[in-house]
Amino acid sequence: MAEFRRQFLSVARQKVLHQLISGWHRRGATLLQVGLNAGFSPEFFWEAGFDVTAVDRSPACLAAAREQTGPRVEYVCGAPDFLPFENGSFDYAVLVHHGLRAGEAGRAVLEEALRVAARGIIIMEWNSFSLAGAPKSVQSRWAGPGLGEGEAARAVSVRELYGMVRRACPGLSVSLVSALPLWEGTWPDGAQGMRAALRRAAAPLNLTPLPLPVGALLGMRVDWAPVPLTPIGMLKSAAASLCAPPQRAREGAMGRVCPCTAEGRAKRRGEKMR
Repeated sequence: MAEFRRQFLSVARQKVLHQLISGWHRRGATLLQVGLNAGFSPEFFWEAGFDVTAVDRSPACLAAAREQTGPRVEYVCGAPDFLPFENGSFDYAVLVHHGLRAGEAGRAVLEEALRVAARGIIIMEWNSFSLAGAPKSVQSRWAGPGLGEGEAARAVSVRELYGMVRRACPGLSVSLVSALPLWEGTWPDGAQGMRAALRRAAAPLNLTPLPLPVGALLGMRVDWAPVPLTPIGMLKSAAASLCAPPQRAREGAMGRVCPCTAEGRAKRRGEKMR
């Protein structure tokens, strides 16, 4: 039953993401998925046409994900608030269910994604401004083989998240898409009977991407410049090339000690004390 629910939520997440990436160039474009803690494989973006890199602080998550996807995705050990990449290393970055909230930790994760992305980012969160909020029946840790369940999913305030994004990158284009507008009791779980029939009847509405922040699953896209929809993927347009990404001051990232190791954590604590 839990596996059936996870599959349903995965379909909803894919529909929202398909809507959000529909305006992005894909062929030859690089994309960074920040974190593997969302029950969502980076292989989705590879199948959509991107050259994908995924970063996570857990070596166990990286090993299990690498076993699942093989060489199609490149994996790097690193923390979401201390990404081991140079400014603008990727065309796009995606944050999936990090539970971003106003505060130093949330700002650090958001600003790191903005720093390494040259053209745009996507943020996917559970929306507290909805009938369901964060689903109680799922966990935010990837439920793949050997990865366990992890910590519970957390919902965020769309108003708080939107305010964070606007403060971090004022004047940029922000798009909102949501799904799962009905309460959690209307989501299919594989059970049989009359209630299951009603849930199946409600599934098309729950899975329809909406341009309003009313669904439990909220997606937000930030673009440095308007990008036209291209079915086969084009080279960067002149307008996009002339529109520089937000400048994020940061020291060189190449050759850093990985922050998910004991040595890296000690080095990072020393830098903060200074």
